[in-house]
Amino acid sequence: MNIKRISIAGICIISLIAMLCGCQKDTDNKSNTTNTTNTQPKVEYTIGVCQEANNEYHQQILQGFMAGITDYFPENNAIVTTTGADESINTDMICSNYIQANSSLIFTIGENSLLSAHNQTTTIPIIGSGVMDYKRVLNIPDDADNKEWDKTTNMNITGVSSTPNMSDVLSMMIEVTPSLSSVGLLYCPNDPDSIYQNHILEKYLNQAGIPWKEYSFYSPEMSTAAAQELAQYACLECSVLYIPAESSLSEKQDTIRKVALELNTPVVGGDKYIGDRTLCSMYNDPFDQGYNAAKTAYDLLVKDKKPQSIPIIDCSSDSEQKLYVKDICDKMGYTFPKSFKERDEFLSTYKLGSKTTRVEKDN
Repeated sequence: MNIKRISIAGICIISLIAMLCGCQKDTDNKSNTTNTTNTQPKVEYTIGVCQEANNEYHQQILQGFMAGITDYFPENNAIVTTTGADESINTDMICSNYIQANSSLIFTIGENSLLSAHNQTTTIPIIGSGVMDYKRVLNIPDDADNKEWDKTTNMNITGVSSTPNMSDVLSMMIEVTPSLSSVGLLYCPNDPDSIYQNHILEKYLNQAGIPWKEYSFYSPEMSTAAAQELAQYACLECSVLYIPAESSLSEKQDTIRKVALELNTPVVGGDKYIGDRTLCSMYNDPFDQGYNAAKTAYDLLVKDKKPQSIPIIDCSSDSEQKLYVKDICDKMGYTFPKSFKERDEFLSTYKLGSKTTRVEKDN
């Protein structure tokens, strides 16, 4: 009896253990099934775009940025809000709205937009564009040991520069003027970006051993006669003249063009707008600025890099095109190699962004 009772008890115990194990196994299976069907919630990033002006240049930067966002955020988890300044809302108000909404990032187009964001937040990452001299705009001091700036801001700000590649500008000057002996740098003293470009170009000219001289068209109100006289001096003293990108000398360009043609002195322009009245000019695709800014947004938001550690990105040589004006070229008796394109023909057929290397997937 005792043995039988023990055996039955043993069987009951074994059965109970088996049942418990079975229950545990079912529980494990259910747990595993639940884990495999659950997905991580999609992380969403909110990006506020502050566009300073509704002009062609800023719109093309924005196009590049939106294309880059599409490429670098293929899961559509970057929500972009774009606001352009106008009579009803300024850049300060736009940036304030983004900050109050706790945006993940602010992308600015133009100097005023960058300053508005900079003055209102030290925590939200900011990417600038449409800016040449970030040191001046952000009031970054010179290094105490006179070391060259590493192009990091030590702030919550990074960006892409709109400054032309001045070494490529110099190379173009040399191509245009085989007997280059001196360069005349034309500028207005009230135009800090022109002064900035000239200073960079001067360093390259010094390295190449090419003399240069600055000619200051002192104000937009400068008389035509005074501008004509100064342009004559420049043409007689120099073998080529340079007008910086985005220069405020556009009102004096007809006078400069007329004198330069009379004295057969080539004039080089820093961008396509200046280039409509110069022998040749350097075109930089604004789309590329915006696209590189989107890549930086990906680095900041997804790869968790810090804006303080990302240097300002320079204009890429890949986005450049050397242009010439046929009318001026014919009058001066110039011929250009295939690396140059006729300005009007190129701009009428060029597809925005076609010089930009785009990514095919999230990397």
